[in-house]
Amino acid sequence: MTGDCGKRSDALHGLNRVPVLTTAIGYTVSAIVAYSAYRAHLPLAWMLGSLFPAAILSLLGLQLRPHRTFRRFGQACVGAGIGLNMTAPVLAQLIVWLPVMVGTALTSVLLSSVVAAGLARGAKIDMKTAFFASLPGGLSEMGNIGLKMGARPEPIVIVQTLRVTLVVIVIPPALVAFGLTGSFTPPAAEPVAAHLVIALLIGGSFVAIVLNTLRLNNPWTIGAVIFAATLASAEMVTGRMPSEVLSCGQFLMGFAVGSHFRPEMLRKMPRVSIFGTFSVLALTALTAGLALLLSSAFGLSFTVSALATAPGGMSEMSATAQALHVAVPFVVGFQVLRGVLVNGLASHYYTLLSKIGFLGVLQKVARVP
Repeated sequence: MTGDCGKRSDALHGLNRVPVLTTAIGYTVSAIVAYSAYRAHLPLAWMLGSLFPAAILSLLGLQLRPHRTFRRFGQACVGAGIGLNMTAPVLAQLIVWLPVMVGTALTSVLLSSVVAAGLARGAKIDMKTAFFASLPGGLSEMGNIGLKMGARPEPIVIVQTLRVTLVVIVIPPALVAFGLTGSFTPPAAEPVAAHLVIALLIGGSFVAIVLNTLRLNNPWTIGAVIFAATLASAEMVTGRMPSEVLSCGQFLMGFAVGSHFRPEMLRKMPRVSIFGTFSVLALTALTAGLALLLSSAFGLSFTVSALATAPGGMSEMSATAQALHVAVPFVVGFQVLRGVLVNGLASHYYTLLSKIGFLGVLQKVARVP
């Protein structure tokens, strides 16, 4: 038995010498699973159908190294599809909701701080590291900001990876299971022509490059949203993104998220992985409570509120909103603004909450050393 295990390990090691081959295998397996899920009419078939196999194969030790261009293309496809929903009346309505969006974003920072105290205690890491690991910001951004502030980057990357993945895995199926899908329909039923799709993707990419130089989080999704929304609000382009393009975008995004998992996460920092999972689920539950309050106070459907406040990635939550037919512009507005406020001011939040004693109180309550 030991010899067989050794042979399998050697075979896997041999495969991993060629990451291009192992990545191609991962794409093939994910495509089969995603297509099967699509034929079975499962929700978010292309995103979850690629995410699950990629995560499992990665955790088993298969090296999946999708080129960042593929993820960016997927984000641009989803972003352009979102932007086509942003007509002038919709944008005017979003401006009215701006104070609520800001308040929700700041509340999510406070909720993340509460969760961070429990993470610090359970995973046996310092409060500063737990704080940046718990914030619903960009994976790489939180790692870099935490490092500059003197936090440990490894736990931050692990928990942030778990956050994006678990929220995508948990929230959409839960909403579907409880029948909480929406009835949102795009402003036009006809798909845009192929040459317009190409123009939207190229124009969105140019905007994304500009945003990337400004170090804005998620530039490839936001850039495509901005470019497509500009044309849609000016009525220069009307229609919806072809479903094939959206499915391709969701597939590439899901595979990229799943491939972030590494077996070293479980081997080197098992406590961080275990309590990181608990902390993500706790933050998801707290934001669901926040969504319930928003729904009751402002008359939004719970589905819209849940996706707008969910601590997942902006691209993933926006794609979920599209798939579940809810008010995509609202979800995008809340998620984009929170991303900007969290990524842009994360270090200032830590400094302020430390000075006023809020984090100190949380540490005492959770009995963090």
